[in-house]
Amino acid sequence: MARLLTPNVSNAKRDFIHQRFARSGSRDARYGYTSLLTRFERSVNDCKTGSVQPHHVEDFFYGPGGLADTCQRQTLGKYRNDMKQFFAWVHRRRWNALSADALLEGVPDKSTRTNRNRYRMTRDELRHLLAHAEHPRDAALICFVACTGVRISEAKGMRIGDVSFNKSELYLTIPKTHEEITYPLTSDLEAQLRLWLAFYTEQVGKLRRTYYLFPAFKRRTFAEGGGLTPAGLLNPEGEITHPTKVLRPIADRAEIELEEGDGWHTLRRSFARILYDDLVHLGHDAALRIVQAALNHKSVQTTERYLGLDLERQQLARALKGKPFLILGDEAGKIVSLTDRRAGNG
Repeated sequence: MARLLTPNVSNAKRDFIHQRFARSGSRDARYGYTSLLTRFERSVNDCKTGSVQPHHVEDFFYGPGGLADTCQRQTLGKYRNDMKQFFAWVHRRRWNALSADALLEGVPDKSTRTNRNRYRMTRDELRHLLAHAEHPRDAALICFVACTGVRISEAKGMRIGDVSFNKSELYLTIPKTHEEITYPLTSDLEAQLRLWLAFYTEQVGKLRRTYYLFPAFKRRTFAEGGGLTPAGLLNPEGEITHPTKVLRPIADRAEIELEEGDGWHTLRRSFARILYDDLVHLGHDAALRIVQAALNHKSVQTTERYLGLDLERQQLARALKGKPFLILGDEAGKIVSLTDRRAGNG
């Protein structure tokens, strides 16, 4: 039987992306898939899809110059999932005899679904972190994420016009869906934002609605009279490009140790757990659903992982499995059968 002719990776990539985003899908997601698959295409020299083997995929992730050298663990897990969808699509068309799981057998799942109990700050720790922010912009950004639980990618894209002090509301656009969400503006966040915007106005003059709420700093250049321009000048039309470099030094000054993978998402997890505990304490029946809505999660299971409830269920199983519940202490060894009790032997 003649071997089935299969397209090159580049052609399969083109068809996969066209079909996946023909009707819907954000531009950011489309760009992400295109960039990742183009990189894979170069890694395998645009070979036939039927020639792709597990060692090719493993080299793409962990070989010299592979994905593991250029991204963090959480991002690596996302890339693995994206490649799994592409390989499954190829397998369904019989362009490769190996399944997606077989091709990815050398790439362990390193997504954020981990059994490790991720770090969550208390209110006191969040206030302590905030107190060590030296620049008003950084303090306002930390307070913003800690009081809303939004992703840092969403926070750094906020504009001046997205804040309404009159209505005590924030208007947030979700990059993945381009949907606008309205968030409540808490009193402590409002106070922090007013301090920051007063400083912002002193620096750049009248603020336009299109200016970034948390702008980047201007790059230092050589001035006409010699020497470099002053550090810390704000660029109202520039977006922060490396937010991790903002948070890490502040955490170091506050002596808060952030492990690999911890960062701005730690503040998001902290917000979620504090909100959940508060709602439970106040007796809200739908505490989990409220937190899910606040985090803009599609799945309640994702919210449970954020809160650490899946780990708490594991701890519950260890505490109860195979052990007495209604009988405490030494009484556990004194269980008498119902037959013996009726016979008067108990």
